[in-house]
Formats: sequence, C-alpha cells, structure tokens
Amino acid sequence: MRTRVVIQSRLNSSRLPGKALLTMGGMPLVELVARRAARSGHEVVVATSAERYDDRIAAHLASVGIAVVRGSLDDVLARFGQATADLDDSDRVVRLTGDNPVADADLVDDLLTAVAASGHRYGRIDIDQVPEGLGAEVFLVSDLRRATREATEAYDREHVTPWLRRTLGELLHVPPGSPTDVSAYRATVDTLSDYVRVSALFDGVADPVAVPWQQLMGELSLQVDALGPRVPLIDSEIGLVSRVVLSSRHFANPPQGTGSAAWAEHLRALLAGAIDRGVTHVDTGLSPASDISPTAIARTAIVRQPVDLLRAITDPALNRRFAVVCRVVPAAAGSGDACDAQQALEAVVERTLAGLGRRGPVVLVIPADSTPATWQRARAYLGEGVASCLGVLVTRRSDLDDLDDLDRDLFDRDVRWVELDPAAGPLSARHEQKMADLSSRGVVVATPWQRTDPPPAAWVTCVLVTEAEADAVEQAMALFGR
Repeated sequence: MRTRVVIQSRLNSSRLPGKALLTMGGMPLVELVARRAARSGHEVVVATSAERYDDRIAAHLASVGIAVVRGSLDDVLARFGQATADLDDSDRVVRLTGDNPVADADLVDDLLTAVAASGHRYGRIDIDQVPEGLGAEVFLVSDLRRATREATEAYDREHVTPWLRRTLGELLHVPPGSPTDVSAYRATVDTLSDYVRVSALFDGVADPVAVPWQQLMGELSLQVDALGPRVPLIDSEIGLVSRVVLSSRHFANPPQGTGSAAWAEHLRALLAGAIDRGVTHVDTGLSPASDISPTAIARTAIVRQPVDLLRAITDPALNRRFAVVCRVVPAAAGSGDACDAQQALEAVVERTLAGLGRRGPVVLVIPADSTPATWQRARAYLGEGVASCLGVLVTRRSDLDDLDDLDRDLFDRDVRWVELDPAAGPLSARHEQKMADLSSRGVVVATPWQRTDPPPAAWVTCVLVTEAEADAVEQAMALFGR
C-alpha cells in the first residue's frame, strides 16, 4: 500500500495573500510544509491552481524537486484526483494544507496508525480538541475517486472531504501531546499576526524540517502562557466571540495603582490576544445602562473610544476580520417615536462605523421592545451587509417571555445574539433555563457577570464597571485567566 500526502496551496488567500511564498525556517512556507511531511519517506505532491499567479508556486517547487499538479482553483476535489491519478484504489491519501507548517511526518504517521487500527475508511485529527494548524485527514484512493464522481455540490468540491465524512463516517483522532486549549495555541498561518507568531517558532532552530511538532507546540505554549491572562471566547454559529469590557470609565478610573496609560496598554494587549486567537466578533462591553445614553451619543469620543482602540491594534489590511457589537439606546428605541428611535439606531451605528473606519460588519443589538420602524431599519442594515446578524437586548425579565412572540423566521435566521441588560435584575431559574435553551440553539447569550454566581461557562461573560466599583476590573482579569 502506497501513501501519498497531497498538500493544497494557492497564492490568492483572502486574509493573507501570497502567504505560500512567505519565508519560514529559511524557505517558502509551502516548501517547509512539504519537506516536513516528506521527512519519513512519504510521497508528497503539492496541488495548486492553474491560475497565472500560482505559476510562482509551481516554479519554485519544481526548482527544489517537489512534485506539483495544477488544476481548477475552486474544484479542489478534482485537483486531489489529479494528484493521485497514478495510484491504485487500495492506496491511501493524506490531505494537508499549505498553511500548517507545524504538522509533520510524525503527526501523519500517528493518524495513519490510528485509522488502520480502527478499521475506518476515513479519519482526521479532531480539530474540536486539537489546535488549528495540526489538521490532517486520511482516506483511500478508491473513496476519493468515488467522491470525485458523485459529489456535485460546490461546497463539497471546494473543501474536498465533506462528502467523504457524510458517506463513510469518520474516526476523530487526538494525537498524544497535543495542547488542550484549542484557541490559545492555534498554529495555522491565516493572518499576518499568525505568520509572525508561527514563524518565530522556527527562529534559531538548527533543522526546521526535522524539529518534531510536539517541540514546536511546546514552545508555542510557553509563548502564549507568558503573555498573561487570556481573553475568554465562545464558539458560536456566528464565529468565535470575545467579550472585553471597554468604557470611558476604565480610563478615568483605572484599577488602584495603575496609571491610565498602563491600563490602556493592558486593554490593548487583551484585545490583541483575542484577535490573535482567531476571534471574529469583539464585544467592547458598552452597556446601554451605563455608557451609551443620549448624552454619550452626543459625545462622540465616548462611543468611539473602544472601537478606536480595536482599530489601532489591527493592521488596516486585516481589520475586516472581526465584527464589533453595536448597541442601541433602550429609552430612545422603545420610546414610541418611530422617527427618534430610528435616528438613535442610525446614530449609534454610523458613529461606530466611523470609529472602525469601515462599513461593517457589526452585530446590531436592539431592545426587545423596539418600534417596528427600528426593527425595519435594523433589517435594512443586515441586507446592506453592515450588520452580520441582529441581537435582542432584554431590558426587563418579562421580555424573555416575549421572545417567542417575535417573528419566528426573523429569530431563527437573523437574531443570533440575546443579551440581558443589568437593569433587568437577576434571572429566575425558569429564565436561566430559557437562556440556556437559546444558547443550545446556537444563539450567543450574553449576561453580566455576578461575583458570587457566575453564569455557565458556555455563556459570554463580562463585568460592568461603575464609578463606585472600579476594582471589579481586576476581578475581571482573574476571570479572564480562567
């Protein structure tokens, strides 16, 4: 039985164009991935596209003796078929991607052994339990050929293996020695910050091809742990969500013994850490009950300060990577004056977008009792692409009972965020169960953090800071560490 590792790679990646040829370990990234996979003698082929810009990948690999096949940009499944055309049906294929340089031949062999022992026809590294960057899949050539013939959906053709998983079932494998924090120790090269972090792992390494993946992940773990508290994440249908509390009061009343400049830098580091961990949505924690008020809307600096900070810590070419949470003032939204409510919504959204320097995306959170005109304008922002999804702010506990009265199509399709305003008071057991049910349906559930009774770990948490309780920020940092 022959085993061939097929590595897919292209230059037109959306978040970091040209990454395949960025230098890592003294050679282009795609070459490093191929050499590490071939270290134990596996056959390796790089499958790239026939587009003109991928001539650069093909030319370089040919010059260093690494096999290349070229095919359709979007039909990656067909590319894999081309890369294995000379193999027998009983031979095996390993799929790797060209942006995961930490993966190596040892990882491939470990997966091959696990799949062979299990009797499965398809197996993969369990990316729900293993950091991104260590992904690998194995399957038979006969099954690849069947998928090439029978898979018709564009998604199946682009992503190669979904049809195989649905048809054959799967073995999910966790290699020994893998770190446990999936988000913190991500080792893929998807953005510029990923490249800086992962390429540093190979600095000073005598042989970047031979260094074991466990050693590299150990070094990455040390680097991540040295950065201090980690920003909490929740994995939801809308992506990875991080909630970091930022308000004007943080800068006016930093924790005792901390200067405002040092505190600003601390918050900057927390947000940078969130984005480094692959966060797609960042909630600045601005609460209608404390920060966003008619007065605050008139004072642009207060509303824009958190998004200015978000903008400052991201490369301009990459800042479209995340969405921020944008809230509407409850009093204005539910005042009954449709014109005023709509103007309040537009004021908050437009000032947030001005602070970000781009037209979206935002998670637009509006009160449950908003006027029909407010809901209509919110859905218009969704249609324009300004909002990635809608959220509902529960300002009274009774609003939770009214959520089921919302248009079911609206709630199931567009509303993916439900938040409890602190003014609503503590939840009853029945309401807590309702929030838990929403979370289980893929809705992001955001609640204030209570010192003595924190909400379930699966919920997004935050601390709302008041002038009389600035020390709560320090306790938030302790929570972040957990």
